[in-house]
Amino acid sequence: MNRAKKILLFDTIIDGHHADYLTHLIRYWVDKRLAGELIVVTQQAFQPCFQDLTDGQPGAGNVRFVPISPSDIEAVHGASMLTRSFKEWNLLLKYVQTYQPTHALLMYFDLFQLATWLGRSAPCPISGIYFRPDFHYKQNPGFKAQLNGFRKKVTLKGALRQATLANVFCLDHSAVEGLRQLSPAAKIWPLADPVESYTLTPAEVGALRTKLGIESGRQVFLLFGYLDERKGIEPLLEAVKELPADRQKAVCLVLAGPVQPAFQEKIERKLAEVGDLVQVVRVFREIKGREIQLFFELADYALALYQKHVGMASVVVRAAVSRKPVLASDYGYLGHLVQSEQLGAVADTTEPSAIRAMVERVLAGKIPYSAENLQKLADRNSDVYFAETIFNHL
Repeated sequence: MNRAKKILLFDTIIDGHHADYLTHLIRYWVDKRLAGELIVVTQQAFQPCFQDLTDGQPGAGNVRFVPISPSDIEAVHGASMLTRSFKEWNLLLKYVQTYQPTHALLMYFDLFQLATWLGRSAPCPISGIYFRPDFHYKQNPGFKAQLNGFRKKVTLKGALRQATLANVFCLDHSAVEGLRQLSPAAKIWPLADPVESYTLTPAEVGALRTKLGIESGRQVFLLFGYLDERKGIEPLLEAVKELPADRQKAVCLVLAGPVQPAFQEKIERKLAEVGDLVQVVRVFREIKGREIQLFFELADYALALYQKHVGMASVVVRAAVSRKPVLASDYGYLGHLVQSEQLGAVADTTEPSAIRAMVERVLAGKIPYSAENLQKLADRNSDVYFAETIFNHL
């Protein structure tokens, strides 16, 4: 007889999309009442969310939460880049030995490549979610960049050739064909970047607009998510500072998401240079669930001004759910997607002058986009489709 399916989900990170992805998988398992057992191994901080998803649910009897000890979390997160892959891998193997799953899913495969290749062999099939493949990106000139690119490709190739690696689910669909060419063992699947959608009323959106004090007659540009250097906030502020006065009066920037105090200080200094003609709404806190979509419904444009970002970005999908065009970096898969699917406009977001020109085009009403393609992107990236793709292959 075949052994009953027992799947172990493993993630030592629990902020941002990490918690969201676990949520989507647990909810799908519970709602569909899948047979077997689901074991969720992650930080203790996720337990309240786990309880919300499973308490009193008929399909939750075969779902178990296993917290990773704070000392183990500290040990892996405090490791150097070189050793962290092995520490994470060895921690995974400890739980695999204890719970004897039929399959383990690495929720963040990117971290595990070196150890998957050179670490101890796993006693069960392993699959992983690959966030940021960049082996297929054009390498920057220079010996150091070329050497780094070669090293990463060799590591990836070694990981993909391990017999225990069963599936790699890739969020960057442009990398799938290249990964398949590198992989005689693992199966490579394109994966949705999942976003849960909600039914909202105009009154709810209007209430948020009033609460934030957004002035009438302004175009609302939303920069959403964890606010740090990667998000392109600094070149954005340099860009709007150089807009003509009448254009500045037509702009409302909404900066929404958690921010570290040191970076917030830097942003406040930049904002002081921008002046008062541009309206800037600061919402420096974590925003979750239904409220996220409210912010996107409120916006006229979503900003994805990432600095040399590799892979997909959920901001684009969230914008698509609310049918809002995206102003994005022209780099990598993200830039290709926005441009080829006519989801908005792209520019070199490392250059304030390029961002300024893009914003001026928006204010002049010269950014064409396809509402139909935004709808299609939203449909392709539902939380249900994400979970279905993964569980159908484990």
